[in-house]
Amino acid sequence: MKLLHIAAHMGGGIGSAYVGLGTCGLDQTVLLLEKPIDLASLEKVRTAGFRILVTPDESTLRRELLSAGIVLFNWTHHPALTKFLCEFPEIPVRSILWCHISGNYFPHISAGLVQAFDHAIFAAPYSLELPQLRALGDRCGVVYGLNDLSRFTVLKRRPHDRFTVGYVGTLGFCKLHPDFVEFCAAIPVPDVQFALVGQPSTKDWILASAEKKGISERFHFYGQRKDVAPVLEEMDVFGYLLNPQHFGATENALLEAMAAGLPVIALDQCVERTIIRDGETGLLVHSPEEYGNAVRYLYEHPEIAARLGAQAREDVGARFSIEKNRKRFSAACEQTMALPKREHSFTGCFSGQPADWFLSGVDADRVCFEEDRPQDAGRIFRERTKGSPMHYHSYFPEDERLARWAEQLSK
Repeated sequence: MKLLHIAAHMGGGIGSAYVGLGTCGLDQTVLLLEKPIDLASLEKVRTAGFRILVTPDESTLRRELLSAGIVLFNWTHHPALTKFLCEFPEIPVRSILWCHISGNYFPHISAGLVQAFDHAIFAAPYSLELPQLRALGDRCGVVYGLNDLSRFTVLKRRPHDRFTVGYVGTLGFCKLHPDFVEFCAAIPVPDVQFALVGQPSTKDWILASAEKKGISERFHFYGQRKDVAPVLEEMDVFGYLLNPQHFGATENALLEAMAAGLPVIALDQCVERTIIRDGETGLLVHSPEEYGNAVRYLYEHPEIAARLGAQAREDVGARFSIEKNRKRFSAACEQTMALPKREHSFTGCFSGQPADWFLSGVDADRVCFEEDRPQDAGRIFRERTKGSPMHYHSYFPEDERLARWAEQLSK
């Protein structure tokens, strides 16, 4: 069976998904619509056995599409892939949509988009609980965008001076909770410190807000790390405080912390509540006060913290194993291979102009854009990437609505 993956680029998240998945003994090719920036991820995927094609010409693209048993489209609402779907050639293929976003808020995943493909797989079972996707039945499945968690299960706590609450992941407020500092300030633990791993895009804002609370000296920024294991080994609690409107699905950072045996605390929302079993493999909270009390509870009861961490490690090892994930992927491919090839048209999903293509991923805040007040929409729309108006404008600068929204959001 020959599989052709179509992806906009090779970022760390999708790269980890490929590396964790492996080729499953199949002939798998990844076709990138853009030249990759993350060359380390690209090399890992190539080493895992995947053939890589970067921005092929039209004749090569047609040849690859015609020879593929299945074409898989890696979806994040990226403008390059949207454009590719709008211009998809009249070539019969079997198709799978692989959604690497949850669809919780933005980018929104419509039933129409899912139904345009022969089969759809999501990176978290939470997506199948969304109202618009519940009725789609057996045409949908789950294949996590998993990293290999096995190397985290052998980590041991290392001695350190201060009680440390850690976080690994995106530090932009499209993912991190906008009241993150308020949550941290609510922790009544003496001499607590916060270890933050990730691109420090909001470092100045966090430190300025922490200064007002008198806790700025407690924050330590480790930047982007190729290997987060040494930092995890010096954490006492993993505090995963995400924006209620975040786009995350598999949540590798959370799974890695749990595999490392860390007691985790997260908000009772979205994908987090499908991963953490409250009171068994972690704690789910609803407010800064509850979060502060939960951290203090684990600080005062290290034996309970150790038990939660051990149970988390065992649970994710059983539920999120690479072997099970590969079986789910193979089953989805076998189900799709039983179908005949057919021509696909995606113009029904992406009609109109590029501004309308962007709006196809907007649900709750759509009126903000229709009434030309994008500044009233959620924080994620101010990002320069993540499928935002500025992201789409950078690809389609001639679109007047995108240009206007991008200008309003950049103020």
